[in-house]
Amino acid sequence: MTANEHLSAIILAAGFSRRMGRFKPLLPLGATTVVGRVVALYRAAGIEDICVVAGHQADALQAALAPLGVRCIVNRAYAQGMFSSLTAAVAALPSDVQGFFVHPVDVPLVRPGTLVALVAAFSEHPARVLHPCFDGRRGHPPLVPVALAPAILGWSGQGGLRAFWDEGRVAMREVPVADENILFDLDTEEDYRRMADRLSRIDLPTIEECRALMTQVQAVPEPIWRHCRAVAAAAEAMAAALKQAGAALDLDLVRAAGLLHDIAKTQKDHAAAGAALLKTLGYPRVAAAVAVHMDLETGPDQPLDEAQLVFLADKLLEGERLEGLAARQARKLAKYGQEGPARAVIARRFETAEWIAAKVERVTGRRLAEVLAERPGRQE
Repeated sequence: MTANEHLSAIILAAGFSRRMGRFKPLLPLGATTVVGRVVALYRAAGIEDICVVAGHQADALQAALAPLGVRCIVNRAYAQGMFSSLTAAVAALPSDVQGFFVHPVDVPLVRPGTLVALVAAFSEHPARVLHPCFDGRRGHPPLVPVALAPAILGWSGQGGLRAFWDEGRVAMREVPVADENILFDLDTEEDYRRMADRLSRIDLPTIEECRALMTQVQAVPEPIWRHCRAVAAAAEAMAAALKQAGAALDLDLVRAAGLLHDIAKTQKDHAAAGAALLKTLGYPRVAAAVAVHMDLETGPDQPLDEAQLVFLADKLLEGERLEGLAARQARKLAKYGQEGPARAVIARRFETAEWIAAKVERVTGRRLAEVLAERPGRQE
């Protein structure tokens, strides 16, 4: 039995979509629709019971949901507001449910890692309402213990669910997540355009999400976080110079991989551990670069890519201080290279770094020191 087997997801999709002017649940979003994306989020998380509450344009929504295999109930009183849809769904929860997510359909870009964090917290705090929280701000979806169902059903509905929380009789806990999208809802055409742009980069965390993941969610020691920021700055400076010279590189990927490369630094085999964590959170491209930031197989003739730049930047920096490859290699040999196998590993890593540095200089036509002098936030 998994932690998800006795959880349900309630997706609220009964509203009029007045501000949008078009029916939000069925708007195209990527390869599916808005409601299809939210359903897929819970399917991927292993939530078997998914209930969508319909109201406005119920027939069209039910027809669209039929192939997805989810429960759909129609709230005939949907004009009374979202809380009426919630009570309709809560009244129809399966008898074995222990908790349920409450997810407005117009918050469709929630990351898988947010559900992972909420489910993990629920196993430790099954009697509390769990609110995902990004940078001190609560967002969607909350995870609610089923023990609160009678109180929700008995609530007047005045002020909606927020007023129910604010009554002060509900035990709640905030769960830090590295997910800006819990705060981003879809109300207007401008929101829709911004959402489509966000979706095109959904597999890359933003700078703010990287910071939250490192400092709040994983709570890495401050020196590690400072080192990661310095590595990201060096790798970004190289990537920017290479792009200017015509190389096809993704600066957002370089930056994210640099910021997150030591996310599991305190664990054994931290590169593999960090990559596994980032895959779970929905960042496969970042995970691939993090997995090889310690050992990277490449050669002088292999085209430069984002992982190589993060690897090189990591080898260039002692903490936050740019030290250079020769000095860094000497330091590593003095500390770890007493035995033959360790010396060979260190020598191989720095040989690889030298190859990458030479390629950067060849493609940019500039000395590496000159390129690195342009890194953002550099310290003299």
